[in-house]
Amino acid sequence: MHPRNPYRNPPDFASLAEQYYPLKKHIISTHDGGSTVDFQDPAAQRRLTEALLWRDFALQLSVPDNRLCPPVPNRLNYVLWLQDIVAATFCSNDAVRGIDIGTGASAIYPLLACRLNPSWIIHATDIDDLSLHYARANVDRNNLQNRITVGQTKLNDPIFSIFDVDIDSQYDFTMCNPPFYNSAEDVARSAETKDYSPSAVCTGAEVEMITPGGEYSFVERMVKESLQHKTRCRWFTSMLGKMSSVPEIVALLRLNKIDNYAITEFVQGQTRRWAIAWSFSADRLPDMLARINNPMIQSSMPPRNNLQQAFSSTHSVDDLIQFLRHNLGLIDGVRIISVETDLGSSIFAVETLSNSWSRAARRKKLAPEETQESLASIAPVLRCRIECSQGDSSTPGPRDSERKPSLKFQYVWVSGHDRTIFESFVSHVNRKVGQQIQEMQ
Repeated sequence: MHPRNPYRNPPDFASLAEQYYPLKKHIISTHDGGSTVDFQDPAAQRRLTEALLWRDFALQLSVPDNRLCPPVPNRLNYVLWLQDIVAATFCSNDAVRGIDIGTGASAIYPLLACRLNPSWIIHATDIDDLSLHYARANVDRNNLQNRITVGQTKLNDPIFSIFDVDIDSQYDFTMCNPPFYNSAEDVARSAETKDYSPSAVCTGAEVEMITPGGEYSFVERMVKESLQHKTRCRWFTSMLGKMSSVPEIVALLRLNKIDNYAITEFVQGQTRRWAIAWSFSADRLPDMLARINNPMIQSSMPPRNNLQQAFSSTHSVDDLIQFLRHNLGLIDGVRIISVETDLGSSIFAVETLSNSWSRAARRKKLAPEETQESLASIAPVLRCRIECSQGDSSTPGPRDSERKPSLKFQYVWVSGHDRTIFESFVSHVNRKVGQQIQEMQ
C-alpha cells in the first residue's frame, strides 16, 4: 500500500460500526476476539465502503446493487500516486485539472481526489446511463459540483473526446480503471483462479467489467489517442488488473517511441493491481514513483532517472559541496537554481540550456549574436537535482586512522527530452569532482 494510505493497518471494524450504524449488523467476530465483515456479502461490502468514506473523508455515497461498489483502500492508492506525480512535476500555482475515464456509479476517484486536494478539478466520463445518474447524484450530494463535472460518452466515441469538446483547457493527468475482461467467460475463468480477490465477491456489472479485447485493447486505444493529443495533458495513466498487461502496454509505448513512462503497483490484502503512466512532456519522475521491484516484469521498467556516485575520501560533506559548486561554475551555461540544506546533506537544483560540457560543444562556442538576452526564452535541455551527502559506509585503510569515509552524489533527472544529455552531464560532473578529490588528497 501507499505509505500515506491510512489503511495500511486494517480498520477496527467494531469501532467503525459504532460510528456508522448501518454497518453494525454486518460485523462478525474472529477467532482471536477481533472483528471483521463478510467480504463475500455484497451488502457488507457496500456498508463498509460507505462507512470508510463517511468517517475518513466526510463523503456520502449511494451505489445501486447492480453496479460496482469500489473498495476504498485500493482506490485511494491510485489517487495518492497521482498526488505524488503532480507534486513531483507540477510547478504552477494554478488549479490541477484531471480526467477520470469510466467514473462508474460511485464517482469515487473524483470524490476522493477533490476531497484530498482543494485545488483539483476533475472531468469524469462514463457510457452507462445508470452509472451516470448515480455519479452525478453522488457529486451533488457532496457539494462538489463546482469542481467535478460528469459527462456522457458513447461506446464508439474517442476515449479522450473531451479534448475535442473542451479545446482550450490543458489537463495535468488522466486516470482510468478500465474493464479488465474480454468476455463473460474471461470473468468466470478469473473467478475460478481468484484473480480479482480470494476473499471478496465481485459486484461489478457487465458494462463495468467487460470490453472487447479486455483491458489491453482499452489502454491500447488510450495510447494511440494520446499520440494525437500530446500537449493537452501532462500525464496519461491507467490502472491494470493483470500483470501480463504491463509488458504488453510497455511494448506498445516503446513501439511508439514513448520513453517517458512509469509503472507502480497497488496492494490491498491479497489483491494486486498495477498502474502505468506516460507523458510527452519533458517532466521526469523519480525512480520511487516510476519503478517497482518485481522480477517478473523487471525488463518492462523504464530506465532509471536516479543515478548515484560514491567517492572514497577523507574530505567532509562540506568539502564535497564546495567541489560541486566549483565544478558546476566551470561549465558554460549551467545555472544553480536553488540549494536546500538539511542535516548532513545539500540538494542543488541545476539547469542548463545546452550540452556545453561535451567535447563537440567546447569546440563550437556561442556566436556573438547569441547573447544571454536571446537565450532567456530558450527552454533548458536539462534540469536535475544533485544531493551531496555522507555515504552508507567507509573504505578501510591499513590503519583505522586511515579509514576513508564515503561521500556520494545522488542525481535525479527532473526535466528534459534527451536521456543522453542527463547521463553525459552526470558523467562529466563525477569525473571532474573525482579528479579534484584525487588532487587534494
